[in-house]
Amino acid sequence: MRTTVTILTLLLLTSISGRLLACSCIGQRTVKEEVKHSNAVVVGTILSKQIIVLTDSTMLKMLPNDTLNRNLPIYKMTIARYDILVHDIYKGKFTTDTLTIYTGLGGGDCGVEFEIGKKYIVYGENETYFGQENNDFKFPKAKKTFWTNICLRTTLYNQGEITEIEKFAKKKKRKTNNK
Repeated sequence: MRTTVTILTLLLLTSISGRLLACSCIGQRTVKEEVKHSNAVVVGTILSKQIIVLTDSTMLKMLPNDTLNRNLPIYKMTIARYDILVHDIYKGKFTTDTLTIYTGLGGGDCGVEFEIGKKYIVYGENETYFGQENNDFKFPKAKKTFWTNICLRTTLYNQGEITEIEKFAKKKKRKTNNK
């Protein structure tokens, strides 16, 4: 009897505890497949990090004056915004030397835990986070903004990965605005 009550209590708590995140990358693409799939492939150094909290837009519309419920964790999503100094471009067209990369915080949300000052190979997508184009969170979008996660092969810089990338994409010269 006690075991049944414990199991039912755990089920109840997990069902009302809000959004549970679990990262599941089913098979990693090859370098060739990832270069083809991604909207951007760059090498760069992480300059800064900012934590951003998004609120469920449906909740805001349904209960515009209800500050108690709209601040519950179930209606929030926390993501990270990184600025990256671009050294090399293998895919994508950019006129500046910095890009903005959004990702989850790591752990169960597939986010990449970038470290400021370290050099990375970033595969980026224009689509919103987790590939969810139809969701209730308004994700940041801009021309020099990309999304990445651990399922996209984004990794610390390593020459072996660069050698593979160079088989499928040529390094581009960065276009600059000369005024």
